[in-house]
Amino acid sequence: MGNVVVATSSFVEYAAAGRRGRTEIVADQHARAVDEEHYAHVFYRPIIEAVQACVTDPDPAATLAAAVAAAELNGQARAFTEVAGGFLRWWRGRGATPVAVGSALLGFGSLDLAVSPHLAFEDRRGDEHVVLLYLKEAPLPRDAANAALRVLDRCMPELRPGARPLVLDTRRGRELRLSRSVNVPKLDAWLAAEASAYLTHWCRTA
Repeated sequence: MGNVVVATSSFVEYAAAGRRGRTEIVADQHARAVDEEHYAHVFYRPIIEAVQACVTDPDPAATLAAAVAAAELNGQARAFTEVAGGFLRWWRGRGATPVAVGSALLGFGSLDLAVSPHLAFEDRRGDEHVVLLYLKEAPLPRDAANAALRVLDRCMPELRPGARPLVLDTRRGRELRLSRSVNVPKLDAWLAAEASAYLTHWCRTA
């Protein structure tokens, strides 16, 4: 039996959740693992693809508006409208140039985090940034953001050497970065503990 693989976004949500939320997250991950067309896979896919396309389009608003207009699933239109609005406000204020970004696996024993940032860009000063989008309605908790940022940071040699990690709470157009006051060794220890908890939870609910 191979390692358990979980998306970074799901893992950091698990790490920051309470007991009931953790159980729901792991149950959802089991369902996703056996169904490529699971609701959770397909719900945000069109707007993510539109965001990735719009950063190279002369009219990014039109690309995002097309994704909103094509929404079909229950709740998609409102979600896509909020994501598109928040992202567009943020992107226009950035004056950035998109650049290529890779992907990686970050291993914690028998658990692998699939690290697939949604985009990367170079800012006006020439600094590069790797971005993971957070798309859900509830604001992103700081613990979850810190977890995601540290995962990105540890994988940066494979993602975009020299770039800085950034998590975008997309609906609010709010970017989050790892504060200099964060105790990185303690954060790494917490991530390792949460990875162990996730793996145990996964195996016990298989």
